[in-house]
Amino acid sequence: MKGVTEAYRALCDVYIRGSYVGEAVKAHSLSACPAALRLVYGTIEHHYLYEYRLGKLSEKSPKTAVAILLKMGMYLIDFMDDIPNQVAVNEIVRTAKNAGKAQLAGFINAVLRRYAESGKDILPTDAIERLSVDSNRPIWLVKRYIGECGKEKALEILSTKGSVKTHVRPSRAFGKDALRRYLEENAIEFVETPYGFLLSKVGRLASLFGEGKATVMSLGSLEICDAVPEVKGDILDMCAAPGGKAVYLAERTEGRIIACDLHPHRVELIRAYAERMKVRNIELRVADHTIYDPSLKERFSVVLLDAPCSGLGTLASNPDVILHRAEADLDEIIRTQKALLENASKYMKEGGTLVYSTCSDLPSENEEMVKDFLLSHPEMRLAREKSMRTDTSGGEGYYYAVLEKK
Repeated sequence: MKGVTEAYRALCDVYIRGSYVGEAVKAHSLSACPAALRLVYGTIEHHYLYEYRLGKLSEKSPKTAVAILLKMGMYLIDFMDDIPNQVAVNEIVRTAKNAGKAQLAGFINAVLRRYAESGKDILPTDAIERLSVDSNRPIWLVKRYIGECGKEKALEILSTKGSVKTHVRPSRAFGKDALRRYLEENAIEFVETPYGFLLSKVGRLASLFGEGKATVMSLGSLEICDAVPEVKGDILDMCAAPGGKAVYLAERTEGRIIACDLHPHRVELIRAYAERMKVRNIELRVADHTIYDPSLKERFSVVLLDAPCSGLGTLASNPDVILHRAEADLDEIIRTQKALLENASKYMKEGGTLVYSTCSDLPSENEEMVKDFLLSHPEMRLAREKSMRTDTSGGEGYYYAVLEKK
């Protein structure tokens, strides 16, 4: 099978070096090899199932590099129906040898042969463990969903797969009609949305992306931006990278977008995005807004806080989100969100609007966060909020709340 070695290298980048799967796929040029791309994403999407089965098939827990090979083999056996099991096993053994692990070839061969014979029957009997492997989330996170949402709602959320289609919007200058004509003329299948089009593949739009006529932007991000009031003055985008919302807002306003991020390299991402989309009314700043900046006190009529979050609403397109996340990490994220929300309220003018948003479907990052904030800020009121989860939207989960200062 073509691309197995490259898929292994990409997965090593994700599991061992902590790379995002999208970055790893790009680094190893896997987009041109659909089978290898499917192998990478499929292995990650079944991580907890294969972790559980490896624990039953092997007396000792294999090192990460070997575990990656075994999980890849399991995925080939489970889902690549056009490849005989023995061919799949041989392919993984060959990849192991090429990776300098010839001494483990016998072990890998034995485990995968055993898996091919009876591996699909290995499933947890415990309800929480079963939900963990079925939803591809760690046990601690399954318990957290149940604790925050209740058992019935948690089961709905964890049992539903999000959309893997990509949403593309036109630039304001190019326009939706022109983008539709381009798709129709090039026989590209699409589903129209209020903002643009959902596509299964976007590779054939590369020229439009390069010319700044279109860009990838999720429906949730667009709806969040539409919750931001249009004003002539400056808008503060506190956590703007990689820049999609800042650019979209800049296209529709006469004022400036003050786009900030904690890291200089991420601010450069915003700059590159703005230049590609040909917007000029964005002012870039490196800023840590968990630390109060008195120079921004009551300066803005509108503040957008698209807060750093767990990203759990984006698992359909970013399955690696759950690989390196511990419960302590989530608690730290929530503390950061609280600090950012506190300072955002201080940067608002009287009568101003704050839009708080995440791409999570956990109430502790969303409704409960806003509820707790309002209890300690009587000068603020909730104008409206919306929570879209993968079980109700059919796509990615997201949340936003529109808060107003009295």
